[in-house]
Amino acid sequence: MKTITVQLPDEVEAQLADAAEADGIPVNVAVVQAVQDWIHAQAQRTRERARMRDVLADDPHLRALLGDD
Repeated sequence: MKTITVQLPDEVEAQLADAAEADGIPVNVAVVQAVQDWIHAQAQRTRERARMRDVLADDPHLRALLGDD
């Protein structure tokens, strides 16, 4: 396991601590979950962009409608 240091504005840290406490989890767990969610969202966006490129490549009419020609 890796330890990292993250600098957060005081208000963000306070909100994080409050939210973690409200969920009954340690701040570290909340941060790990948030990072995992972000990684998942990034991967999803990458897949969606690739799919959109494929759709546009297969449909010249759609490209023209979108002004991508």
